[in-house]
Amino acid sequence: MSADEGNCDGSCHQQLQALHDRAAIIEVVSKFAFCIDRRLWADFETCFADEIEVNTIRTGRWVRFERQPLIEILRRAFESYTATQHISANHQVSVEGDAATVWSTLNATHYRQGAPGGEFQQQVGYYEYGLVRQDGWKISSVQQYPHWQAGNQRIFDSTIEA
Repeated sequence: MSADEGNCDGSCHQQLQALHDRAAIIEVVSKFAFCIDRRLWADFETCFADEIEVNTIRTGRWVRFERQPLIEILRRAFESYTATQHISANHQVSVEGDAATVWSTLNATHYRQGAPGGEFQQQVGYYEYGLVRQDGWKISSVQQYPHWQAGNQRIFDSTIEA
């Protein structure tokens, strides 16, 4: 340890904790998107708190779920596509104690090979995630703010309600 490292005061440790929290939080919301697209459901499940509130493009209202039933609903919905791509970027993180809020871009493309009327459907907007520190950072709420959708809407509308 250098002499400078030994002189880190409380504010230095707070800054390091803030950077660590920010990186861990961005990792969770990025993992959320990545695991959907790779169909890594066991890893996807680790992103969530025991109870999650969601307000999605599909529901248009807040709905509370326990983690396992929500994972099963989402697994069935996303496995109905041939492929998906969810891009999580431009993360804006705010932490207050053991709670955090993250805004990120929503750019989701859903692909179903051979679908009548077109094979693609795309959504663009923002996600707002609520997270809690619970054995690491876990998503406790997700809200979608759509700006526009394009492509074959029937592809999206035909998935299971979530």
